Amino acid sequence: MNRIPLCAAVLLGFGCTEQGETAAPGSGDCPSSQSNCESALQSPGSSVPTGPVPTGGDAMSGPSERIATPSGALPPSASEGGSDTAPQPTPTMGDVTSGPTGAGGTGARPDSSQTPLAPSPDGAGGFAAGGSSFGTGGAASASPDAGAGPVRDETCELGVHDGSTPEVLPLSGDTFAHDPTMIEADGVFYRFWTGDYIPMASSNDLLNWRNGPSVYGRSYPAWSDEWRADNPGNTFNFPWAPDVSYFSGQFHLYSSFSAFFGRNISCITHLTTPDIASGEWTDHGPVVCTDGSQDYNAIDADVGVDTEGNPWLAFGSFWDGIQLFPLDQNGDRVGNELMQIAWAREIEAPVLFYRCGYYYLFVTWGLCCPGEGRSVSQLTYRVAVGRSEQITGPYVDRDGKLMTDGGGTVIVQGDGANFAAAGHSDVLVSGDQIYHLYHAYRAGSGAATLRIVELPFDDEGWPVPGGP
Repeated sequence: MNRIPLCAAVLLGFGCTEQGETAAPGSGDCPSSQSNCESALQSPGSSVPTGPVPTGGDAMSGPSERIATPSGALPPSASEGGSDTAPQPTPTMGDVTSGPTGAGGTGARPDSSQTPLAPSPDGAGGFAAGGSSFGTGGAASASPDAGAGPVRDETCELGVHDGSTPEVLPLSGDTFAHDPTMIEADGVFYRFWTGDYIPMASSNDLLNWRNGPSVYGRSYPAWSDEWRADNPGNTFNFPWAPDVSYFSGQFHLYSSFSAFFGRNISCITHLTTPDIASGEWTDHGPVVCTDGSQDYNAIDADVGVDTEGNPWLAFGSFWDGIQLFPLDQNGDRVGNELMQIAWAREIEAPVLFYRCGYYYLFVTWGLCCPGEGRSVSQLTYRVAVGRSEQITGPYVDRDGKLMTDGGGTVIVQGDGANFAAAGHSDVLVSGDQIYHLYHAYRAGSGAATLRIVELPFDDEGWPVPGGP
C-alpha cells in the first residue's frame, strides 16, 4: 500500500524528532526548513551531563529470580515526575568503536529484565538469554528426558493481575525522556532515549534516576559521515528511538539516523557491548536503510526473541506501517525478506513481548510532539496492542481485528488533565513484575516525561490499562 510521505520536523517535547502526519501534497503542513525546527529547540534532554557510570559487577551465571525492584513499599519521599526542564551539559564519554559485527565475548548476564524464560536442562524451566523485552521468547518446554506430561510455561506467572489498579511508579531525579527504552543488568536499570549521542540514565531502584554519559560521547561513527555526505543538505540532528536488548552474550542497541524530517531516508544502526556498565559500545553500522524509494521507513527498531531463541527486528513509522525481519545471533540481518505485521494511518514504535503462549505487539498511534504548528491540545499519541501465537503474526486485537487492517486495543492515552498524550513505549520485567514505560506530554507545557506503570495481564491474557 502506497502512502503519501509524512510531514515531520516537529518537536520532541522541547526538541525535534521524526514524527509527523500523513499530509496531502501542498497542504503547507511541512516545515519550510531545518532552521525553523532548530530555532525552537530547547530540549532539556538533548544533552546528557557527566555522571558516575554504574559499576555493574562480575559476570553472572544467570539472572536473579528475585523481585529486584521496587522492593517493598515505594519511598514516600519520592517525588513524581522529577524535573522536565533542567539544562543538561554536554556528555563527556566517547567510547564507541567500529568493528566487525559479533565482536566481543559473553560478558555479564543481565538480571531478570529483558531476558526470556527457557527450559533448564531437566525440563523444569528457568532463565536463558533473550531479547529486547523480558519474555520476548523462550517459553519453558520439556527436554527429551523430562518425563511424562507438559512442562509449565513460567512466563504465565509474570504480571498476574490481582484485581487492583496498576500502579504508576513515583519517579524522581532526571526523568526527561522521549522514546525511552530500558534494561536491567546486575541490579542496575539503564535507560536510553532520543537525543544527542543517545542519552543514558541509570537507577538502582527503578524510581530515582541520574543522567550518565551518552552512548556516542561527542562524535558519531564514520559510516554516518559517509551517509550524510551521500545526502547533501540533510537535516540530521541526533539519533532517534533507541532500543536496548540482550541476547547471545551481548547487549545490543539499535537506533535510527534520519537524513530529512518527513522523508524516509533513514538507517537503523547496530551497537553492541559485552558489559553495559562500562559504557563502551561498538558500532557495527546499519542493518537496514531506506533511500526514499521504499514504502516503509527505517526508524523505530525493536528486538524480540522467539521461543526457539531466534532474534527478530521490528521497525517502521507511518507509510506501510510496521515491518519485521530475522536477525542472526550476532544481531545482523538475515536475508532480504520483510513481513508487514501492523498498519494504521498513523503508526510507529513497535514493541515485541512474549508471555504465556502469546507474542504481544505494542504500537503507538497518532501524532506526537508539540511544535511546528502543532499545539499540545492537538497531540493524539496513544499505545495499542495485539497478540499472536507466532512472532511473525498475524496479530489481532481483543476484538479479533487484524493489526494489518488497523486493529489494536488501546491501553495508554492522555488523561485529559495532567497529560495530553502518551506513547512510544517499551516493556520491562524485573522479578515477577512487568512494567510498561513510555513518555507522556504534560498538559500545558508539553514536556516529555518518563512514566513507568505496572503492566499486569488479566485472566484472558490481555494487558490491563494503567497510567498515564
